[in-house]
Amino acid sequence: MSIHFGRIYVVVAGLLILWAAIEFRLFQIQISQHAFYVEQSNVQSAKKINLKARRGRIFDTNGECLATNIVHYDLGADLHLIENKNAVASSFAKAFNRPRSYFLNKLDTPRDFTYLVRKVNDEELQQLAGIDDPGVVKLEGSRRYYPFGKYGSQIIGFTDLDDRGASGIEMQFDPQLKGQDGWTFLLADAHRRFGYDVDYPHFEPNPGLDIELTINKNFQTIVEDELDAGVKKYRGESGMAVLMNPNTGEILAMYSSPGFDPNEPNRSTLDQRRNRAITDIFEPGSTFKIFPAAALLQEKIKSPDSIAFCENGSYLYYKHTINDSKKYGWLSFRRVIENSSNIGMVKLTESLKKKTFYQYLKNFGFDSQTGVDIIGEASGILTKPADFSGLSKAVISFGQEVGVTAVQITNAFAAVVNDGRLMRPYIIKRALDYRGKVVAEKQPQEIRQVITPDVAQTLKSFMLGVVENGTGKKARIDGVQIGGKTGTAQKFDKKLSRYIRNEYMASFIGFAPYDDPQLILSIFIDNPKPSYYGGDVAAPIFAAIIKRILQFAPEKEQPMVTEKERAVLTTTVPNLKGLPVYAAEEYLEFKDLDYEIEGEGSHVISFSNASDEINLILGNPALTTSRMPDLSGLSLREAIMRIDFKRFRVRIYGQGCVRTQSIKAGTMIKNRADLKLVCGD
Repeated sequence: MSIHFGRIYVVVAGLLILWAAIEFRLFQIQISQHAFYVEQSNVQSAKKINLKARRGRIFDTNGECLATNIVHYDLGADLHLIENKNAVASSFAKAFNRPRSYFLNKLDTPRDFTYLVRKVNDEELQQLAGIDDPGVVKLEGSRRYYPFGKYGSQIIGFTDLDDRGASGIEMQFDPQLKGQDGWTFLLADAHRRFGYDVDYPHFEPNPGLDIELTINKNFQTIVEDELDAGVKKYRGESGMAVLMNPNTGEILAMYSSPGFDPNEPNRSTLDQRRNRAITDIFEPGSTFKIFPAAALLQEKIKSPDSIAFCENGSYLYYKHTINDSKKYGWLSFRRVIENSSNIGMVKLTESLKKKTFYQYLKNFGFDSQTGVDIIGEASGILTKPADFSGLSKAVISFGQEVGVTAVQITNAFAAVVNDGRLMRPYIIKRALDYRGKVVAEKQPQEIRQVITPDVAQTLKSFMLGVVENGTGKKARIDGVQIGGKTGTAQKFDKKLSRYIRNEYMASFIGFAPYDDPQLILSIFIDNPKPSYYGGDVAAPIFAAIIKRILQFAPEKEQPMVTEKERAVLTTTVPNLKGLPVYAAEEYLEFKDLDYEIEGEGSHVISFSNASDEINLILGNPALTTSRMPDLSGLSLREAIMRIDFKRFRVRIYGQGCVRTQSIKAGTMIKNRADLKLVCGD
């Protein structure tokens, strides 16, 4: 048997060549191209994840937190690791009161991962404490929380499940509030277990801006409570209210009744969520008479003592019958306004040129947006002089054939009260970064001088007469002079192009105090019953609101912290007072700040950062025990600080210390209650 050495040589040579190729390749991988393959290995074993930026908070003008963030958990399933889908579905169904089939459908997916429930709080999470399936994934995050529920919700808005603004300021300023997310990499080991590598590239998240509003939470609470009560009492379909500072244009409260809870937006309708005070257009009725009156006085066409014959309540004009609510004969200009005579206004404005008439209305801001810094504002409707019919000027003079929004006509009234100066209304006061540094701030802005101060003063005296002698008597408040104007507008059906029988908008717009107006408030009640007159329906609601506000504002109300304290706090961290303790801790840990906790309780009641270390003082918010506190002997300020306005509608009588309270101390409070405090020195 011969040996074929040639074949052996070929095999050996082939093996040597293969070995040399392997060695060469190993040399490339381990030596010459080592860095490249390390990078490729990292890319394949690394998972890039987002680091969510803290969403900016929203505060009222006194530092009360209206929108903040609290810890939540998203619960999902890694379908590669789930051991028992049936057991998982059963546990989730029991914990979250949903059908077992709902969770089985979620688990029956071709994807690697699926969410089972989102936005779960600590209490809900405890119901799943018994689940030990390795495929159930818990992801910790934060979600939006509105501590005062429905109060201010139509202004603030709400966010969706992914914390994106869905309405109101939350949506309008979403880019500023949400900040800039960061990112980092999780590196996997041989068992696909992920962990951080501090040497790997990452980008820290940049927190969103905090926004401070001109809204006063206490005023907002009062406005909402009284408007809701008024709508219910007078059986209205809805209501609107706007409270402003006429001197600056700051909006102090704004509400459309009924409202909604932004913590549960899905339980509300679009009408409840919409800020109808800026979106809805309606005919104002007799509140509008002030503006043609301004033109007549400014142009010196009429004086306060000019007279008009009011035809004993019925007047045929251009084949159209104009009626008054009462049969008036001769009335002075002043009395026409006080008694709200439609016929008197038609007679007085006959000599006012239609172009002049139109220009004054435009100068007061009608037929254009006010420029308020909230999205969704409507412009209103005002017919141009060229399109006037023979009847137009007459009916516009008493508030028909013209469309306004609540904020528009309130701002126009504010111009009269503010010595004839029209201001731009605003609701965003300033924006601050997470260190408390002001990055943008608004100042009052005058648009134009519409009428002279002398004419404005005359119109104010007319409105004082409305309350003292005329149709607005139910707006009176003991000890305070009030000026205002009533309105009763028959509703117009645009589709049918006619007025609707027995459907009205009742209104009252007034200011206080008369000598130095600091507040202007408008009230609109849609379709009240059985009475529909503004003086009977809207004026009493106005009085109830202003009376409560004046009892502890503006001079009796103080900021939550002094200006000196605020300056110290905002050099490092924002005001954490009032936050749940876990939210404060989350923020401080996120900023890598040292802190100590003193006391026990669920909320931060005060804190200091006089040294390098922050001290959080804990306690419980007022009435967490659901019992009525003992307010006797306390000063009015001390008593107010201990009252939870979400639990009580408060009436205060007298001044000084609290002498008696209508609800006995220690009483369990289950539902919202009326609380009367009698004070005396």
